[in-house]
Amino acid sequence: MPTDARPRNGEPRGLGPFITHVVQPHPGGGHLVAASRRHRKGLAPHHVTESHLVDRPHATRASAFLHLWAPRRLAWWIACLFAVGASLFAIASASGAWPGLAPEALRGGPDRLAAVFFLGSLFFTTAAWLQWLESLNGDVALAFSGPPTGFRWHGFLPHNLGYLASLAQLIGTLLFNVNTADAALTGLGWLGEDLLVWVPNMIGCACFLVASALAFLEVTQGAVVFAPRSVSWWIAVVNLLGSVAFQVSALYSFAGPAPSSARDSFWSDAWTCTGAICFALGAYLMVPELFDEAEVSDA
Repeated sequence: MPTDARPRNGEPRGLGPFITHVVQPHPGGGHLVAASRRHRKGLAPHHVTESHLVDRPHATRASAFLHLWAPRRLAWWIACLFAVGASLFAIASASGAWPGLAPEALRGGPDRLAAVFFLGSLFFTTAAWLQWLESLNGDVALAFSGPPTGFRWHGFLPHNLGYLASLAQLIGTLLFNVNTADAALTGLGWLGEDLLVWVPNMIGCACFLVASALAFLEVTQGAVVFAPRSVSWWIAVVNLLGSVAFQVSALYSFAGPAPSSARDSFWSDAWTCTGAICFALGAYLMVPELFDEAEVSDA
């Protein structure tokens, strides 16, 4: 769809069959733009006065970074849960890669690291489930259709990239639950380790990669753009980098019939730590994103 075409009232725009933003003329001039990610985070449509900015990510107000507390907002809890899960993954993987720097409590053997990974995966899954519910109840196609009629606990929104990204990530976290739980099993041969630990890890990382790619397309609205003034753009970028790091880590963790080398184990943990740090940064940035409005309340 041409970006210079004047949008009609509540006109959906996006990439192919997917709706990434909805625009309508503003009474005072310019346009109101309801972007998919901002809408599902509970943010109001932003006012754009220049037509060439209608299809670009919204620049974040500097004042948004002055806020950290919003416990009555679902997106805040999602950010906190993702941050805790990512931090636990970072601590466990860093302890595996650099055991000399590991906390004393994690030096008792690999079973302790496996327990931390499993706990982190539970935080990831809880956050991903809440994020899926958030996307289910924040369909941008209905942005200018009035207040929602009620909270939805199930449904399918194939036109919504944010919903599809949340669904893919939720599936990935469930596979991480399986992967990290199976990693605590003892006496597994190389085949059992690959089937029970590596396969769900590999597929889970692939789900994260798909989710991050969809989330990036949602924020950029299907275009290749560089938007360093948009916190939503940075969230999409660092999460995509984190997913790539997780996928590389999964490749290094393949067992096979030959004994695994210390080098492969190190790089698997190092890449996991890198990805976890990216996800933790992305989770932090989700908090100021919630306050990217002219007037907001932490209540």
